[in-house]
Amino acid sequence: MDLISYLYDHYYDIKYKIDTYSWVSKQDLTAEDKIAEHASCYQATKVLPLRNLLKKMNIPKGKVLIDIGSGKGRVLLIASEFGFKEVRGIELSSKLCSIANKNITNFKSRVNTNTLFEVINIDATQYNFKDDEYVFFMYNPFDEFILKKVLNNILISIKRQNRPILIVYAYPVNRGVIEEIMNIKKVTNYKIWNGEYTVFEI
Repeated sequence: MDLISYLYDHYYDIKYKIDTYSWVSKQDLTAEDKIAEHASCYQATKVLPLRNLLKKMNIPKGKVLIDIGSGKGRVLLIASEFGFKEVRGIELSSKLCSIANKNITNFKSRVNTNTLFEVINIDATQYNFKDDEYVFFMYNPFDEFILKKVLNNILISIKRQNRPILIVYAYPVNRGVIEEIMNIKKVTNYKIWNGEYTVFEI
């Protein structure tokens, strides 16, 4: 299964003439911005497990997904297959944002999609979460120092516009921080091939 997923990730980039697979080290990110010392290296979410997860979740169409630490934009591209009205990516690195925007352009030239894409080059702690954001995706993008600030900003958004949300946390190293800060109604754990995802209903 791992080999199939690995090969498909390469095929996915070739098919859409994009660059989402190759890693970017933490050192390279830190060289661009010192706050990146709290970040993880860029590593793309695997295509097939994420598709499988989104199928299982069966999210109503017309929602908005935001990927916090969106890197080269692979999650945004995959999410556009599942009826999201809009997908937004928050990314600290201007280099990764540039790559993501190029990927989106190439992807849209080959796929007929009604999903709106937006890549926002900003420190995640400085982003004002919007009232329409429903799915919050994270692939373990940073340490708990940043995560706590981001979660508190999400809480501000919920207090301003009371609504249910989903937090999808891939490889949830710091899940305890979410459990400590957020008012969780339900937790569902998914093991898809070797991918681990925890979905928090808030």
